[in-house]
Amino acid sequence: MSGLIALAALLVFANCLLNAFVWDDEQFIVKNAFLGSPRFLLKLLTENVVSGAGLVSNLYRPFQSLTHFFDVQLWGSRAWGHHLTTVLLHAAASVAVFRLLARLFAPWPAALAALLFSLHPLQSEAVAYTCGRGDTLAILFLCLGLLAFRARRGLSLACAALSVASKEHGVLFPAFLFLYDRALGRPAPFRRHLPFWLLSAGYIAARLTVLNFKDTLNFYGQPNLLTEHVSVRLYTYLTTLAKGLLLWVWPADLHHERSWPVFTSLAIPQVWLSLLLVAALLGWSLRLRARSRPAAIGLWWFVIATLPTSNLIVLINAVFYDHWFILPGLGLAMAAGQALERAFARGGRVRGAAAAFSVGAVVACAMLTVRANGVWRDPISLYTHILFWEPRSAKIHNNLAMAYNEAGREQEAIALYQRAIALSDAYPQTHHNLANAYLRRGDEDRALEEFGRAVAMDPHFHHSWLQIGAIRLKAGQPAASAEAFARAVHAYPYAAEAYLGLAEAYRAQGKPDAARTVLAWGRAALPDHPALQAP
Repeated sequence: MSGLIALAALLVFANCLLNAFVWDDEQFIVKNAFLGSPRFLLKLLTENVVSGAGLVSNLYRPFQSLTHFFDVQLWGSRAWGHHLTTVLLHAAASVAVFRLLARLFAPWPAALAALLFSLHPLQSEAVAYTCGRGDTLAILFLCLGLLAFRARRGLSLACAALSVASKEHGVLFPAFLFLYDRALGRPAPFRRHLPFWLLSAGYIAARLTVLNFKDTLNFYGQPNLLTEHVSVRLYTYLTTLAKGLLLWVWPADLHHERSWPVFTSLAIPQVWLSLLLVAALLGWSLRLRARSRPAAIGLWWFVIATLPTSNLIVLINAVFYDHWFILPGLGLAMAAGQALERAFARGGRVRGAAAAFSVGAVVACAMLTVRANGVWRDPISLYTHILFWEPRSAKIHNNLAMAYNEAGREQEAIALYQRAIALSDAYPQTHHNLANAYLRRGDEDRALEEFGRAVAMDPHFHHSWLQIGAIRLKAGQPAASAEAFARAVHAYPYAAEAYLGLAEAYRAQGKPDAARTVLAWGRAALPDHPALQAP
């Protein structure tokens, strides 16, 4: 049965191998200097996930980063190889989910529930693009850890550590262990669970201190309605629960970067209706706990798994992402497995109807998933799809403009960049990208103006300093060029172009000794870079 589950996952997600690098793959992989050499491994494992691309993020996923490192060593920049790794990991996770459910249910109900979970189109949000694999890794190690707990507690603890090192919601491993233990009907004493709680406590302590890269508890740069009022966060969270549940039942509008309103009152229909739905589900779970314990546990799992992204505890700079509901869906798989087992036990027409319905649902999910995978084929395909659902997203206008620019459609790109700035002038990247579009058209004055706006918004945005330095050097302004390149080196000391440009600017000023010193700095930071090597 495990082989069939793995084969189904491989077949349904095989078209992911045709996909390019998209979305955050550029920061996580393509421009991540830490993936290029083993000498950066310590930084890779101790800094934020995009530090190697010169960016600051509060995401810390060292094991996921390590898998990208090995992919780069094995596949280089060949996107299909990176996708192959992700698909294989998803197949392994699918088998682990089946094994987890098979301890609760008979083989066929467990297999069908595992397939409904693993082949659901929501999984495309994690599998169809490379850096989405954090969800898959976290689920894989969560399931392996739960499976190993009874016989090999040390291995289980290691899996718990790998789960949280793959994605932050792995910190809930001890809570899931508590739930799964009770779903099995023979919970272990708390002392056997204690090391897992201590592991999570240690992780939280580290994230609040030595691994606090920005502000672990608040991703927002300034106060707003959501950050200042707990009640607003609670009302908004309730509405996301209802929508997340709907995505599993009827995934009609799946798309990344979903916008979501902030709700300020319990009197708003979406809020109180969501509250009633959640209360009904949890109340139903209490009624089920005696005769259908796994289903009851599954409903609680669904809710508890959403807590890390609820904005109730940690303030995340987003309210809703579809892939946040993948892990909660494992609880729904438990409920589905219980329902199928009870239907199969009744035999006759009920068994036949349940089998036909579930097989039909699996086939429908598989077909929808193959289609959803294709959305991630390339940047233009992805951003056009998202823009259909989110026509007022400045970020998506910017990203689609970048894709158009790469495709040589510069006029369309410029119009989209300008539209993005009109919608929300909050991103230095948009001004930087617009400047590059002007530069390709030979309009250096307007390009310089936009690069200047980018660094005014973020003085550490080294990409624009590099371009300013190059333009100033070309214009015969070596002093201004040197200042810009020096700012780039200070902002991000792993860009060879910054050292080379600064050295050239010093030579243009008649300062050969300063140029040699700069190149020596560059070799110290990037000893393997051929352009920085001494002649």
